[in-house]
Amino acid sequence: MPPFIVNRSIPMITLPSLNDLPSKWNETRERLETDFSDDLEALLHGRLTEHEAKQFEQDFIDRIGCAPEEYVRIRRAIRLLEARYPDSSNELTAAAIATPLGEMLAVFGGKGLCLLEFVGQKHMEQEITAVQKALRGRFVFREDERTQLLRQELDLYFKGRLKTFATPLEQVGTEFQKQAWDALLAIPYGETRSYKEQAQRLGNPKAVRAVAAANGQNKVSILIPCHRVIGSDGKLTGYAGGLNRKQSLLALERGEVQTTLF
Repeated sequence: MPPFIVNRSIPMITLPSLNDLPSKWNETRERLETDFSDDLEALLHGRLTEHEAKQFEQDFIDRIGCAPEEYVRIRRAIRLLEARYPDSSNELTAAAIATPLGEMLAVFGGKGLCLLEFVGQKHMEQEITAVQKALRGRFVFREDERTQLLRQELDLYFKGRLKTFATPLEQVGTEFQKQAWDALLAIPYGETRSYKEQAQRLGNPKAVRAVAAANGQNKVSILIPCHRVIGSDGKLTGYAGGLNRKQSLLALERGEVQTTLF
């Protein structure tokens, strides 16, 4: 592979602007923009009545396009991505990728893609920290052959024209988690499995809870398809990117309608 193409002007993940919030929320907005270490519930309910907090959250969703907690998670993720790793010069290639279901953060280690998640989703901060700790490096946003391949493949996937990815993977997790993720990789495009069926594939039918927990620790959305695992009753469960995204991904793979959420 040729040397990395480094471009320091390549943007990080997108932080939504709060300029469109009504002026009556200026004080709360300022706190969100400047002190995002505060507990969101404490911030809202410590300064606003219950009715005001609900109105603020609704105005936030209507005007900004995401929930306040998602905005806070993005701010915290950006802080982690900007931090330097203390005792290593290793660099992890990062890229922000636009998709019909929202922006995604991709991170590559030396061997392959180790993180691909929707920006602002639950547990994103923990996953960024886990990847950085395991691979001992700092994040650098840039384009190279791997990020370009992933962009192309995701574009084709969301157009319904790609079923198998060639982007190399670098799984960051325990041995059991990696076994569970390998079982996910074995689920064919357009099909689903229950957690029990996934546990059976691993040779331990009683390990349903452990399998579900391992799926929850999957750091590579779509390519390692945890969205293809559903409850034994057929209901959609347990997807950090949101059940609406899970439903859209399954509908896409079944050849149904659109993939656009936003």
